[in-house]
Amino acid sequence: MRTVHVIGSGKAPRPVNVVGEAITILAGGDLSKPFEVHIQEGVQGGGPPPHFHPWDEAFYVIDGQVQVTVEGASTTVSAGGYVHIPAGSIHAYKNISATAKMIGVVSDPRGGQFFAAVDRLRVPEDLPQILAIAEAHGVTFLLPK
Repeated sequence: MRTVHVIGSGKAPRPVNVVGEAITILAGGDLSKPFEVHIQEGVQGGGPPPHFHPWDEAFYVIDGQVQVTVEGASTTVSAGGYVHIPAGSIHAYKNISATAKMIGVVSDPRGGQFFAAVDRLRVPEDLPQILAIAEAHGVTFLLPK
């Protein structure tokens, strides 16, 4: 059963640290909501490597610039820009300004569950654990050999 979900001003949950990105999970982790909402903040050069998953994902950039690559085509998205990524598409993003902040929306609770599970893990020392957690949550990273 879906329920009303309200987070009052100043009551946002603590962000998780996903390999240098601060991600605040505003809505997620259960099936009572049709989507998840995250606030993602990172520094220049940050962002995930190419990957795919079985859910749609969208980003609305609210500060800075982000280079988004979907199925090999890259575009720069600045504050006020939006991108939708269909389920199964190979994609990545990289923060190209000193800092970047965006609102992320995904159509499956496994996105936020993955973020919470890898909180504070680091690359390269925790990479095997991160990849195992990703696989358990339906995320496949395409890493160079």
